[in-house]
Amino acid sequence: MKTYLVVTITCPDQPGIVERITEHVLSHNANWEDSRMSRLSGDFAGIVLLSVDQARADQLTQVLLGMSDNETTVTVKATQEDPSAPPAVHKLVALSLTGADHEGIVHKVSAYLASQGINVESMDTNVSPAPMSGSPLFQMNAVIKVPNTLALEELATNLRHIGDDLGVDMDVQPLAE
Repeated sequence: MKTYLVVTITCPDQPGIVERITEHVLSHNANWEDSRMSRLSGDFAGIVLLSVDQARADQLTQVLLGMSDNETTVTVKATQEDPSAPPAVHKLVALSLTGADHEGIVHKVSAYLASQGINVESMDTNVSPAPMSGSPLFQMNAVIKVPNTLALEELATNLRHIGDDLGVDMDVQPLAE
């Protein structure tokens, strides 16, 4: 039987971080299932889903936690899907947002999404200089899981109103599942 581990690691960015993690994964016959990694400011931040035989899960967890030190933080959480949970009826939608950077954009959008029972499957954000003015330009790209009871047109209209309040442009497009 497999155990699934969600591993997070943050540390100063340098070559070899992923290699150190994968060395432990390989030595415990675990499988690298899914991951997201990024350099944020001067730090590396990663989250990984591993699968491992249940008999090796505790030992792998201890080895990974042992990577923590004054500059490195590692967390490990055992997880698994609940097979008794009914499948959710939803559609996947791409959400993109662009506009002048200011505080509160992610909060206002995520608060609306949560109020509608919409789950954020993935989200990438960044701030970069606008092409003409050089002013900070905020961009967000997300994949969201929208209940089938919410029409895409209604979602788009509501997000456009929120975008107008925030001074940003938002767009939604259905994704093939």
